[in-house]
Amino acid sequence: MKMHWDFFKESDTSMGVFYPLHYVMAAFDNEARAEEVRDRFLEAGFREDDVAAVDGPFVAERLESMEDSNMLEKMGQELVRAVGTELGYVDDDLKTARRGGAFLFAYAPDRETTDKAVELLKYAHPIYARRYHRAGIHRISYPKQSVL
Repeated sequence: MKMHWDFFKESDTSMGVFYPLHYVMAAFDNEARAEEVRDRFLEAGFREDDVAAVDGPFVAERLESMEDSNMLEKMGQELVRAVGTELGYVDDDLKTARRGGAFLFAYAPDRETTDKAVELLKYAHPIYARRYHRAGIHRISYPKQSVL
């Protein structure tokens, strides 16, 4: 069941699909690694309430689930599916979660914060990372699809 997480300061969906506006999302092999990277973000000056590490089931089953979508959300999801954007990312997240992966979220509402997060992630070597903004999703780091 999809739920809204109070951690997100802005919208967490768009057209019925998970879309945490102004957040960097990075995937890691396990929860311990995501927590370690979260600590690095805190040491670099990110606020406690701006960065979080969560396990795969939390993302896959609670944030990205589309099971209880209403009719308007379902219409939006079909449009998104036709365009072929966000739902591909959701599929990647589900695959990562099933393999025991975990995720880091960092609030990056402006260029300075985004640049800082991108720099930290260069050395954290996530499986993949992206940032959600108004104009679309920016891939920070992403392997070829066949790897996922």
